[in-house]
Amino acid sequence: GLDIETSVRAGAPITTIVLNNGGMATYPGGYPTARESFGTTYMTGDYAKIAEGLGAVGITVTKPEEIASALEQAKQLNADGKTVLIDVHSNLEDRRSNF
Repeated sequence: GLDIETSVRAGAPITTIVLNNGGMATYPGGYPTARESFGTTYMTGDYAKIAEGLGAVGITVTKPEEIASALEQAKQLNADGKTVLIDVHSNLEDRRSNF
């Protein structure tokens, strides 16, 4: 979140996109102990609200068809001098990319 706070304070608007699958930088099979003992696949933070607490505009996207309008809204808000965070909710998948 410090990039967002810095952007707001410096008046240098940016857009940050969080690809929010509800997990902690992993896929479900990756760290079974962390998943079972510490719930790393059940993260429920509201990143858009966190951004708002830092002085930015938070946008939450829950459906794929909302992405384009969120990006357009962020582009306009950046042009108006505002920092934006887009919290894109996605499914937690039980597999990882091969790339």
